[in-house]
Amino acid sequence: MSQLFADTTVLEFGGGAAGPLATRYLADHGATVIRIESTKRPDFLRTLKMTPDTPGGLDASEHFAVLNANKLSVSLNLSMPEAVAVARRLCLWADCVAENFAPGAMARWHLDYDSLVRDRADLVMISTCLNGQSGPQRSYPGFGGQGSALAGFNHLTGWPDREPLGPYGTITDSLSPRFAALLLSSALWHRERTGHGQHIDLAQVEGGIVCLAEAVLTQVATGTSPARIGNRSAHAAPHGVFRCADRNGAERWASIVVHDDTDWQGLVDALGRPAWATDPALATLAGRLERVTEIETELQAWTRPREQDDVVTLLRASGVEAGQVHDLGDLHDDPQLAHRAHFRTVEHSVLGDHPAETHAIRFSAMEPELRHAAPRLGQHTEHVLCSLLGMAHGDYERLRDAGALA
Repeated sequence: MSQLFADTTVLEFGGGAAGPLATRYLADHGATVIRIESTKRPDFLRTLKMTPDTPGGLDASEHFAVLNANKLSVSLNLSMPEAVAVARRLCLWADCVAENFAPGAMARWHLDYDSLVRDRADLVMISTCLNGQSGPQRSYPGFGGQGSALAGFNHLTGWPDREPLGPYGTITDSLSPRFAALLLSSALWHRERTGHGQHIDLAQVEGGIVCLAEAVLTQVATGTSPARIGNRSAHAAPHGVFRCADRNGAERWASIVVHDDTDWQGLVDALGRPAWATDPALATLAGRLERVTEIETELQAWTRPREQDDVVTLLRASGVEAGQVHDLGDLHDDPQLAHRAHFRTVEHSVLGDHPAETHAIRFSAMEPELRHAAPRLGQHTEHVLCSLLGMAHGDYERLRDAGALA
């Protein structure tokens, strides 16, 4: 089966999740993605849960492994001019460069776009960081936790009588890679058609704001900022998650949404038409919104003794939108995800067999592949420099012995 990026080489600088997730899209469709790393300053994901006694050391991070399957690793000690010269040679050789350092880091090595484009006019490069490459806050080197607050997610997430909660995880670190993959692919296509390269400046905060378009438009149209309302909605009632019977000592929940009056009648039928639900005042959205607390209390009393799957099955049969609230164990056992082969097993030389995710996209003629596990740090240095870049073995050995390849 043909691969969309089979003849594309991506050179990747940086770490964490925001950068590596973006290039995984290309790697899963055949691109040769080469990570520039160093034992002197390793990707912080390689050090998670690491102790001096961790078997495998920097190569034993599960978090790093699941994000970086299908990639190669080259170790360069960029504190040495000789290593920087190799990195520059790689930048000018690769089809594109991706980096997610704080602004200014690449410039200190003269590996920024302005420095590289002098020697390669059709260079394609993407830089992604919290606030972008320009502006008064450009130098603030934050992560997705700060990004979710700066983009407005935290203001909207939580309960009205409590502090801003924020979405779980580093949401802008999760959103920006999807933008980055699309933008990088588009720039490569543009160069193929026109011969022109370009530098893409992606601010993670701005990417997050784009995803809050409804809230932004509400602010512009009404002059009032949407406020925290928990799991409720201003446009539907009931709208939330409701606890079901515990399973094996663990909480189980179901998500239930009634979008309109027809949905409400379906819910009333599924509940067995109890007296409280047949009150004519609840037959309209306005009436339900006015008495939403009462409805939630009654609905919770109905779901609490019932099995999660039974609640979802019964409500769906009545035309009501409902779904299980899955935990991470549920995801690995989910038959829908299994059918689409979302999790696939790779064999890591240190971790052994482990599941890794593919992305959610399925092309009819291009199946994403997990060809190999994430690399050990520096595992492919000699292969990339000598076999791909064409460096003489004598030069490679000289650099290795001088400590430049560490």
